[in-house]
Amino acid sequence: MKILYDHQVFSLSKYGGASKYFCELMKHLPQDYNFELSLLFSNNQHLKDNWKFFKKINFPIPQKESRIRGRLKAKSYQLNNLYSRRIISSNNYNLFHPTYFNSYFLKYVKKPYIVTVHDLIAFRYKDLYKNENLRVQMTEIIVNARRIISISENTKKDLVEILHVDPTKIDVIHHGFNRPNSSSILRSHDYGRYILYVAARWGYKNFKTLAVAFSNLIREDSELKLICVGPPFSQEETAELKKLKIWEKSIAIGVNEETLNYLYAHALAFVYPSLYEGFGMSILEAFANNCPVCLSNSSSLPEVAGDAGVYFDPKDPDSVLHSIKKVIYDPEFSRRIIEAGNKRLDNFSWQKCTDETLKSYKKAVL
Repeated sequence: MKILYDHQVFSLSKYGGASKYFCELMKHLPQDYNFELSLLFSNNQHLKDNWKFFKKINFPIPQKESRIRGRLKAKSYQLNNLYSRRIISSNNYNLFHPTYFNSYFLKYVKKPYIVTVHDLIAFRYKDLYKNENLRVQMTEIIVNARRIISISENTKKDLVEILHVDPTKIDVIHHGFNRPNSSSILRSHDYGRYILYVAARWGYKNFKTLAVAFSNLIREDSELKLICVGPPFSQEETAELKKLKIWEKSIAIGVNEETLNYLYAHALAFVYPSLYEGFGMSILEAFANNCPVCLSNSSSLPEVAGDAGVYFDPKDPDSVLHSIKKVIYDPEFSRRIIEAGNKRLDNFSWQKCTDETLKSYKKAVL
């Protein structure tokens, strides 16, 4: 069987769970499955980390934000989209698996297609997602797919409740995780004592609540730092961090997978204050690096973390603060949580994710 994946998520994002998911899925396909990725240009870090596997992809987009970068990114997307249309129109594949929800492909695809739905945040948080066209395209793509992969029971529940999808058409397949390279753990420790945040910092990701909790925490423990994996702080974020008097204690850094594992491995705690997630891959990454996890008691997060996380109310900074303190000031409790996280990992792997995805592929082409 030959699977065609398109360019969308790799054109749109440098980081993120969705692009990592598709990257790992392609890497783990068995030898009797061929795949093609209709992508010419990308700045995606997960492809870069696996450049030997994705040799034909070019990486022309500079890291630093600028007008030139914006123009290059737009031009790259346009060229990738044209290339994808040509490959989709060739019909030289058995199944199409789009990587995001631009419906450009619907007029060209003649073979069955399957779609992975990570979440329905655009429907749950319409005040943050003003783009009604996105919801229209998502609905059209999801409803007309031969089969649907949902990355959690929580997302399946949303698909049934919000879009009225037939539940028998949905396969729930959890994400996997990568075991860390030991070299990333054994490197010298540079950052001192810190709390780790790994996510975008806007809207439903709820970073501001964590910032408020951290501002209260360092009144008692001034040596702590807050490390945020992602782009540099914006002017608005900088102003807010200065207002909370934590600017000098906050660090924003872009990372590759090795450095990310290093940060998990040395953090006092990984804190995940998101109001809504379709899955939460970074929870597994933290578990794999023996990092205790404090997280929201919302959406799919309890489904993923089980009894291996310390939960809080994501709308209450005091609740967030209490959970963090419970972990970082009680070594024995922290050890138990880490052990629970290691056991929880037995439920997840990229190989298991791929094997279950292949079953969905076979259903889709029948």
